[in-house]
Amino acid sequence: MKTQDDVIQYIDENKQSFIDISNKIWDYAELCFDEHRSASALIEALKKEGFRVREGVAGMDTAFIAEAGSGKPIIAFLGEYDALPGLSQEAGVTTRSPIVEGAPGHGCGHHILGTGAMAAAMALNRYMEDNNIPGTVRYYGCPAEE
Repeated sequence: MKTQDDVIQYIDENKQSFIDISNKIWDYAELCFDEHRSASALIEALKKEGFRVREGVAGMDTAFIAEAGSGKPIIAFLGEYDALPGLSQEAGVTTRSPIVEGAPGHGCGHHILGTGAMAAAMALNRYMEDNNIPGTVRYYGCPAEE
């Protein structure tokens, strides 16, 4: 990846993988501090891209820091993946249509926010590697954001 077009191409080439992860997190709809499957989906994808991952950060099982590269600058992305109580919703429906009445769901879009930030971190890391740009790319896996 040498240019902005290469970064866009990377995102386009991997978009289905990013969509699949986002959809999994939507389906998991895990509440604060219980986002085990959601965090695992993100961690697995980051490790596959060569990121080093520290899990259980700050005493929270579902918090993690993924890192690639080394040195300065350190460029970080924050990823959220928690669901909210009572917001169960059928995907692709623009009117209220709970899958399970009263169950958790992603009314704030954290399934997309966490995945989008991950995609950005991955693309930036590739760009920096391909252009021999020093620095560290970090992704902070943030549980219980709400």
